[in-house]
Amino acid sequence: MRLLPRSLFGRLVLILVVGLLLTQFLSTGLLLKDRIDVIRENTGIQLVQRIASLVYLLEETPATERARIVRAFSTSQFRVTLSDQPLPRGSEAIPSNHLEMMLRQALSENTPIQVAINPLPNGDETERSRWRQHREAVAERRFVEPRTYRSRPPRNGFQASIRLADGSWLNILRPLPEGMENWPYKLLTYLAVLLVSIILLSLLAVRWVTRPLGTLAEAARNLGKDIGYPPLSESGPQEVQNAVRAFNTMQQRLRRYIEDRSRVLAAVSHDLKTPITRLRLRLALLKDDALQSRFNQDLDEMEQMVLATLDYLRGTESKEKPVPISINGLLESLQDDAQELGWEMTLASGKVAPYSGRPLALKRCLMNLIENAVRYGQAADVRLEDYRERLDIIISDRGEGVPEAELEGLFDPFYRREESRARATGGTGLGLGIARNIARAHGGDVTLRRGKTQGLEAVVSLPR
Repeated sequence: MRLLPRSLFGRLVLILVVGLLLTQFLSTGLLLKDRIDVIRENTGIQLVQRIASLVYLLEETPATERARIVRAFSTSQFRVTLSDQPLPRGSEAIPSNHLEMMLRQALSENTPIQVAINPLPNGDETERSRWRQHREAVAERRFVEPRTYRSRPPRNGFQASIRLADGSWLNILRPLPEGMENWPYKLLTYLAVLLVSIILLSLLAVRWVTRPLGTLAEAARNLGKDIGYPPLSESGPQEVQNAVRAFNTMQQRLRRYIEDRSRVLAAVSHDLKTPITRLRLRLALLKDDALQSRFNQDLDEMEQMVLATLDYLRGTESKEKPVPISINGLLESLQDDAQELGWEMTLASGKVAPYSGRPLALKRCLMNLIENAVRYGQAADVRLEDYRERLDIIISDRGEGVPEAELEGLFDPFYRREESRARATGGTGLGLGIARNIARAHGGDVTLRRGKTQGLEAVVSLPR
C-alpha cells in the first residue's frame, strides 16, 4: 500500500502508535463510563437514604413543625420544599427509573413518587446566587480562591416528588455532582502522560531494534564496492548477532573465492601467453611471407580474445583504492584521447561534485562505452546528470539503434548482432560486459535505452 511507510522503522512505529492510541481511547472510554456509573451509584444510594430518612421524619412530625424541619434540611445542594403540587416536569426531563425503583424499595410500595433528571433553569437568578454563595463559603473554609468558572449552577438536576400521607408533596431538587458533568482533567492528564511515555519508549525500542539492520544494509553496500571492507562487530540481540555472523562468513567466503580466482586467472594468463609467444617465434622461421602474415593475424586475434576474456573475468577486481575523482576532468582527458584517435566525441559538462571511485577502472569503463558509440554509431555525445543520490553519465551515439528486446542481450559475453557487429568491424563482444562489471563494482550499473531521436544511450549510474 502506498500509504504505508517504506522503512521498517516507519511501519513498526505506525503499528505501535496506532495500536496504542486505539487501546488508550478504548480504555479511557471504559474508565470514564465506569467512573460515571460509580458516581451515580454512590450518589443514588446516599440520596435515596437521605430522602427516605426525611420522609419518615416528616411523617412522624406534626404539620406545624414540618416547615422548620424542611428549612433545616434545605441547602443549595439539597433543596427541599413542601407544596400542594409535585414539581413540574419540563419538556427536556428524563425519567430516572433506577432511582425511582430504589426509592420505592426504601419507602412504601404504594407511595406516589415522581423522579426525573431535569435541566435547571439558567435564568433563575436566585438559584445562581445561592450556588455562588455556597461555592464561596466552601472556598473560604478550604482557604483557597473561589473558581469563577464554577460559580454557575450545574446544568442538570435531580428532582423528586413524594406524596406524604396528608396529601402534601415533598419536592426535592438536587444538582447533579460535578464529577458527572465535568471532565476529569487530572485523570486525563495522567493518561496523556502515560500515553506519551509509552510512545517515546516504543520509538526508542524500535530504533534500537532496527538500527542493526541499517548497519547491515550499509555494510552490504560497502561490500559491493570493496570486498576488503572490515567485518562487522558481532554485537546486539542474539538474532542480530546471528545475521552479522552469517554476513561476515559470507564476506570471508567471497574474499577467498575472489583471491582463488585471481590466482587462477594469473596462471591462465601466463599459460596462454606462453604458447602464443612460442608460436610467434616459430612463425619467424617460416619462409612463406603470405602464410606467415595469415598466421600472425590469427595469433593477434587469439591474443586479443584471450586478453579481453581475462579482462572481462577480472572486471570486478581492482587493487585501486577509491579516491575523489573530478568527473569533468576524467571526461575531458577521454575526449583528448578520442580526438587523438580520430574519433568524434562531444562533451556537455556542468558543475558536478567530486565522485569517490577508482579512476583507472572508471576510465576504462567509460572508454569502452565511448569506443562502442563511435564504432557502431559514428560519434559519442556525452552529458552528465547529477542528482542527490546518484550521478548519471549518458553516452549517446548517432546510429540506427537496436530493438528494445535485444538491448539486454548486448551485455552477454561474445554477443554480436549480425547487422552491425560483424567481425569485420572489430571487437570481441566483451566491452559492454566489462563496463557493466566495473560500474557494478562501484555499486552502480550500466543500462542501455533507445535514444530520444536516434541511436542508443548507454547510462552509467553511480551512487553517491
